[in-house]
Amino acid sequence: AVGTGPNGETLYAAEGARHPTSTELGGYHPPNPQDGYGRGGCKTVPDERVDDCIELESSPLSSRLARAVRLAAWQFRVRPPRRNGRPMIGEWVVIQIDYSFGGRDER
Repeated sequence: AVGTGPNGETLYAAEGARHPTSTELGGYHPPNPQDGYGRGGCKTVPDERVDDCIELESSPLSSRLARAVRLAAWQFRVRPPRRNGRPMIGEWVVIQIDYSFGGRDER
């Protein structure tokens, strides 16, 4: 557990099974993106997928990178948290993407 999600539910660290490529994520970047990170929370569903994602945190605050994570999260494959070796489907996990745009202008 790494925190508290919606309605006080436990929020777990995501264990990625597949991360989207830079190209796959590119369509979700905000205009004039800034280096930083976005963090979203998603519920685990069968087949290592996530659903019902919400925005948790963007850094810098004005970067809108959490929005990019929320929109792109459907492309991730995430192993659900486990209890006693059993997958816990329907639990909240955190997905964080660290962004580095190298100072390029993406207008």
